[in-house]
Amino acid sequence: MNKIKLVLVIFLINFAFTGTVFAASDPYYTKQWYLETIKAQDAWGINKGSSSIVVAVIDTGVDIDHPDLSGNIWTNTREIVGDGVDNDFNGYIDDKHGYDFIRDEADPSPRFKAGYTDEAVNHGTFIAGLISAKHDNGKAIKGVTNKVKIMPLLALDSDGTGNSITVSKAVDYAVENGADIINLSFGGDEYNAGLRESIEEAYEQGVTIIAAAGNIGNGSIGSDLTNDPIYPVCYDQTSSVNRVLGVLATDKNNNITRFTNYGKGCIDIAAPGYDIVSLAYNDNSRSAYSELVRQGWSGSSFAAALVSGAAALLKSEKPSLSPRQIMDTIQKESGLLIVSSKYKDKAGEGLLDVYKALKSVQSGIVSAPATPLTPSAPSTSTSSKGVKNLYVSARSNGSGEIMVFNANFEKVDDLEVFSGTSFHGLNLRADDVDNNGLADILAGAVKGDQPFVRAVDFSGKLLASFLAFDANFKGGVNAAAGDVDNDGEIEIVAVPDSAYDPVVRIFSKNGKLEKEFYAFNRDFKNGLNIVVGDMDADGVDEIVVAPHQGLMPKVKIFKGSGELKKSLLAYVAQFKGGVSIDLADLNADNKADLITGAGPGGGPHVQAFTYEGERLASFMAYPANFSGGVLVSASDWTADGVPEIITAPSSKGGPHVKIFTNSGSKLDEFFPLSNSFTYGISVVGE
Repeated sequence: MNKIKLVLVIFLINFAFTGTVFAASDPYYTKQWYLETIKAQDAWGINKGSSSIVVAVIDTGVDIDHPDLSGNIWTNTREIVGDGVDNDFNGYIDDKHGYDFIRDEADPSPRFKAGYTDEAVNHGTFIAGLISAKHDNGKAIKGVTNKVKIMPLLALDSDGTGNSITVSKAVDYAVENGADIINLSFGGDEYNAGLRESIEEAYEQGVTIIAAAGNIGNGSIGSDLTNDPIYPVCYDQTSSVNRVLGVLATDKNNNITRFTNYGKGCIDIAAPGYDIVSLAYNDNSRSAYSELVRQGWSGSSFAAALVSGAAALLKSEKPSLSPRQIMDTIQKESGLLIVSSKYKDKAGEGLLDVYKALKSVQSGIVSAPATPLTPSAPSTSTSSKGVKNLYVSARSNGSGEIMVFNANFEKVDDLEVFSGTSFHGLNLRADDVDNNGLADILAGAVKGDQPFVRAVDFSGKLLASFLAFDANFKGGVNAAAGDVDNDGEIEIVAVPDSAYDPVVRIFSKNGKLEKEFYAFNRDFKNGLNIVVGDMDADGVDEIVVAPHQGLMPKVKIFKGSGELKKSLLAYVAQFKGGVSIDLADLNADNKADLITGAGPGGGPHVQAFTYEGERLASFMAYPANFSGGVLVSASDWTADGVPEIITAPSSKGGPHVKIFTNSGSKLDEFFPLSNSFTYGISVVGE
């Protein structure tokens, strides 16, 4: 058990409030001096925050029933409360509004265990209120945002302490369940590799991390973290990549407060953290907790919360912003911070200015995205695109035809694979079936249809057609092709899409069954995804298999004989939504690299790995709160010799096709069907 303690960073101003509470629409709004300092009111003229953006507050719990927060609490729409079942297969039962990782319970509200402190019980709710308390409802205060959702994750106890293992689980949960931003208003002085890895993974998956500087020092004097770091704010201190936006606290005169920590490589931005008013845990059955607010609180915890709110506004204005773009914009567009020689190069870029940052995003002036793996990224203009076509089919509620789109996304043809009305969609791949060195269309029947596998070339010429399973089986088929036994001939490999043993069947091109083996334990019957290609450059194609749903996201690589060569974990082990897979040589080393897409229940997370497990790419293909799953394929769309990654929602989302560089920079997008079509599509490139 890890004994690391993450101590809550809070500093209270011990004076009572005096004066009149004005009868404003939000009674304590007039006491929120810090909103004017960060120019939040000006920013609201551009954007007050979108309800589709989610900020995970990893803290001591949040009062999810607070009158000024209740409508802004994240809801896991895939979970049914009270049935004792993990409906969304995310590893947590009944997690409708977050989770308590200390007690392994679905209730993320603060606890009153022995030794609790008032500061700790209120801390998480106080943070959440600063980020997204409702506006103009006659209750308490205004948050930096008005509608952004708070995902409450309890990882620190009611005495203000926790451990890094619990926090790491909370970070992983936030990422896998669609958080856009994570607020970490705590710190400890012991380094933990597991928590750092979780934070790095969150960043790579498109989540912006905000952390407090802390107030730990000699008495009430803040410490220099340059040589005495605390974590998580300093996890990237020695890294070439800044993954954590570190925040220190300022006072009403824009000076750095006496109590806040500071330090080179840890602190990136400053924000108000003195004499702050925000929401309190509200429970009328406890006399000490009958008020809606707490006042006169100070600490870098609250400065971090204001920055998290600012990041949420930027993400609301432009959901495609990456963490790097958000962090760079907040720093670049900061205001004047009064800095003495003591803090030189140790206090970040300046004072948070939400309006300037948001205006920059609105105007399209944001930092450049990450550089692709290849030295020269292809142009996004139509004139640079290749002459190849895209082939699209429905995965349900469709037909046995494929729609053909040209480089300008104009529909130019229909390619008939199965005639008549007996087929309702196709699972597509582009593989060389006739062994001429060119890709062909390989189609498997979808759920509800007879388990046919059929191959045609791009002119529609029939190359192969057979039943991969008994004619009565209607669970769908996925298929791929390659020379898996090194005999110079192409084999077609088929697996069930659902409702069948996890069997891998290897056929000759004419449909003769040559071999079969089990990819997973025989009691697993939720279907498989499959690709074929040479991942280790030994001259023989491997069979690559992933679970369709219901198992940890382990991708297995087999020889054609059925012997397991290697396994790769595509996502965190707790995720059981399945993995979409494809292969392409992304880094020009003559080896096929693995491309993965997270299935339903997770974020739209696309990754790419070498055979050795080195990660080549990691990005969100769609808004992070989309949980319908993402299908992946690869094609040299730009005809420059470098494969691109093509994505499509597997279910629930509209037919939104996107094309990305090999590192995740978006090149293009289009809708091959009406936006209202939400049954999933397959897309492959010629």
